[in-house]
Amino acid sequence: MENRCISRTDILQSTLFHIQIKQCQYIDNFPEAVTEVIDSVVGKKSIKEYEQVKRRLYRIKTNFFKINEGKIKKKDFFEGLYQRIQNKT
Repeated sequence: MENRCISRTDILQSTLFHIQIKQCQYIDNFPEAVTEVIDSVVGKKSIKEYEQVKRRLYRIKTNFFKINEGKIKKKDFFEGLYQRIQNKT
């Protein structure tokens, strides 16, 4: 099994925690979809830079940002979450 700098479970927990901290709501599989994208760029020693992953995160089909309109913007949410996850690695 490949050694990874952060586990899928840690990514999901960080995503859920970030949603909670930002006091956002979700009704679909948004946390799992974000986790899947970020998990796909995790390597043995680090994760790819945010700029290389940003477009994939923005393409996630979700109602998350419609539901939380006025509370948070995609850019702010994803940059903050990615920084949180990078700090764990």
